[in-house]
Amino acid sequence: MPNSVARFVLAAFLAGMCLSAAAQTQSAPARADIDGEFACGGEARDAPCAVALFFACAARQTEDACATVGLVEIPKLVDRPQSIEYAIDRTSTIRPEDVTDELRHLSWFRPGFLLVEAQARRCPAAGTCADEEWADWQIYLRHEDGRFFVVYWRGDSEPETPPDIPDAFMAAPTQPPADPETPR
Repeated sequence: MPNSVARFVLAAFLAGMCLSAAAQTQSAPARADIDGEFACGGEARDAPCAVALFFACAARQTEDACATVGLVEIPKLVDRPQSIEYAIDRTSTIRPEDVTDELRHLSWFRPGFLLVEAQARRCPAAGTCADEEWADWQIYLRHEDGRFFVVYWRGDSEPETPPDIPDAFMAAPTQPPADPETPR
């Protein structure tokens, strides 16, 4: 099976599996700026705070911002520090029955982990983000010792992302990560 077909099959399967326990969590966009105070006081005490800190990490591109959610590698969503506007679409909890034999090797797809589906867009240095396009994102979180940590993330703007799948073939509005070999 060609690699792109395998990715599509895995993405469609994961999207279908993660629809359980879905709930809308946010409707208005938030903004991760390149300076100022961290959202939630810099503590990832719940999923929305972890997502806010993940996008702050990506916007600021600094190790201290990324360390707040357990990332050792800075996500390169932008070429240089740049504000990012984002909105959380849905949060799902991965259930034990969701982890099939085909998914057991994925370190980021475990029972109890959260899948947060979000939209994000880059903001120009001055002005509003209103003219920028939204991109789909998935952020996988684990909860440990009262904090949430990012175990994997994927966005449509990543260079290694396969081509978009036509809407007629989509099982859900967004796709889970395609290359699960190593967590980020």
